[in-house]
Amino acid sequence: MAKFHNFFCQMTLNQDEYFSVKSPLQTEIKIKGSRFIANIFHAETKEEAEVLYKNLCRKYHDATHNCYAFRITEDLFRYSDDGEPSGTAGKPLLQMIDAKGLLEVICVVTRYFGGVKLGTGGLIRAYSQAAQSALDAVTLVKKTIRSRFILSCGYELENTVRNIINRFKGIVENAEYTEQIKIIVAVPESRSELFLQEINEQTNSVVNAKRLG
Repeated sequence: MAKFHNFFCQMTLNQDEYFSVKSPLQTEIKIKGSRFIANIFHAETKEEAEVLYKNLCRKYHDATHNCYAFRITEDLFRYSDDGEPSGTAGKPLLQMIDAKGLLEVICVVTRYFGGVKLGTGGLIRAYSQAAQSALDAVTLVKKTIRSRFILSCGYELENTVRNIINRFKGIVENAEYTEQIKIIVAVPESRSELFLQEINEQTNSVVNAKRLG
């Protein structure tokens, strides 16, 4: 579980679990004439987040600023002030995401200038409020960090392998039946080494197990 999760998340999540957003959401607030439009999306990769941001920039091409922050994993994040004074937009957006303890999330706040300058403190508050308005309204979903493996075995070992997968709460993503059975499975990350150990012990290391990604 990511170290920046808030107290609520720490009380409700297991080691491999985290919260993300279930579906896109948009909210809008007005501060001293300026419109702040917040869009929240789920994004599993940096590339996906970047595409979502570019699409919004095209949609709001006439906006004064399109600022964003995303956090994909604990170590993978980005943010941009998009022309606002340094530290007044992107970083506050990221801080709001982290305050909720979310992963795989991008928040984009579009500003249409209303004629009144807000100052450094005012901008930080405005972008924070815009992000919070969306983050408070969005539906969250609990997800599990998993490690993926491809397992190759003979037909006589299929039941043994599938029983182990079930005991470790694994998810079978695909199975191919040719000369051998090839199973792609995702298991909770914290139990992945024990999973491999159990596969080897219960099948006398006959099953070929390779980690994916």
